[in-house]
Amino acid sequence: ALESSYGRAFRAAGWQVHVWDPVQALHRVVRGGLPGRLLAAFVHVEPWLRKANLDLLQLAGRVHPDLVLVMGTSGVRPGTLAQLRVRHPKCAIYCLYPDGPHNLEPDRVNSLSLFDRVLTSSPVWVDAFSKLGASQVHYLPFAADTELHQPIDLNVIDPQDTHTLAFIGNWRREREELLEQLVDLDLRIWGGDYWRSRTRKGSPLRRCWSGRPVVGIEFARACAQSRILLNILDPISWPGPNMRTFELPACRAFALVERTMPVLDIFCEGETIECFSSVEEAREKIERYTRDEGARRRIAQAGYALVVDGGHTYGDRVKTLCEWVAKDCG
Repeated sequence: ALESSYGRAFRAAGWQVHVWDPVQALHRVVRGGLPGRLLAAFVHVEPWLRKANLDLLQLAGRVHPDLVLVMGTSGVRPGTLAQLRVRHPKCAIYCLYPDGPHNLEPDRVNSLSLFDRVLTSSPVWVDAFSKLGASQVHYLPFAADTELHQPIDLNVIDPQDTHTLAFIGNWRREREELLEQLVDLDLRIWGGDYWRSRTRKGSPLRRCWSGRPVVGIEFARACAQSRILLNILDPISWPGPNMRTFELPACRAFALVERTMPVLDIFCEGETIECFSSVEEAREKIERYTRDEGARRRIAQAGYALVVDGGHTYGDRVKTLCEWVAKDCG
């Protein structure tokens, strides 16, 4: 999870990190056992939310934070943020919002003006968040968590387990439609159960599905088992860069990603990444780089160096956050 990656990076930088989970806090205060928890997952019950958020205020009162970093704002009441500001006037309060504006709910919009800084994962969303009320909005892209995403020695991979093309990610209708046109290229899919239950009846992708998602060392192993890793952006995360844009190169995978300007602001097409804009172009490049192992490995190595040594790890993102905190609280 993004929270865990940032938590590890802050600890590595010498910070004490205290985690407050709004879902767990809500579960501790709901009434009615399991039915109550199910109700709270779908219905806004203000007394329960207010009581759960009191737990956040109490935690802040014990630890006296220099920074409160809110991931996404879901479950955090605007009134609670306002009270944090009153009780801890020297504390920086930032929102790191990992999704696009489409996923903003009214409570989240109402919270934006209460943050010192709002951080968005795509440069094209900066203006939208500003117009929704955020006072300072910055583009802070995703990154690689090098404890989770790192290369695996290809010598330990059984050649019988390798595939030409792989996709790692959740099912989306548009992804299904695209991948069905590439199924003949020795395709392997890693992801959740929706690849079985929501693909159309008779879809050949069901035979390509590995049966499970992959994280951590299994993610890295899936990359090592595949000559080419496809990165398909979805409408909500478009135009990226999404998490996979950094995670794949960190595993020294050869990444073929949808071509967008935010991706190419960081990567160089043909040197540190490869891109496509249509199924036809994707197929042409898959076939070309399947034949050209030297070029494939060169680009994968260059992408790895760019991400890991070029300022795109969560350790690098934390350095930026620390610079802002020093400026805001100095």
